[in-house]
Amino acid sequence: MGHGRPEVGTTLASTAGQIKQKNCSKCGVAFDCGAESGGSGCWCDDQPRLFPVVEGDCLCPVCLGDAIAQQHSQPQRLLVEGEDYYAEGKVIVFAARYHLRRGFCCGRGCRHCPYR
Repeated sequence: MGHGRPEVGTTLASTAGQIKQKNCSKCGVAFDCGAESGGSGCWCDDQPRLFPVVEGDCLCPVCLGDAIAQQHSQPQRLLVEGEDYYAEGKVIVFAARYHLRRGFCCGRGCRHCPYR
């Protein structure tokens, strides 16, 4: 398999301080997953998040870079009331669909967070 334009997916960081040999879920190439140069977390933790979240495992650096470029080249989608959010009085409540499109938990304890 080559490094063509991958479908947008997600990466899953390995445990801090551990390096694992993995195969890219897109192209199958082997790569090291984990912290670089004694840092904590995975090398991909500092990369932009991908959406929509698709079940799968890590992408290699080339496929992740391609997926990020593809994601950034797509036009921004407007939020749709009733699908991405709803109003509760003066408060806007984001639905699970919005959170999944964003691709990560913001840590604010959102009511419909699918990442808890």
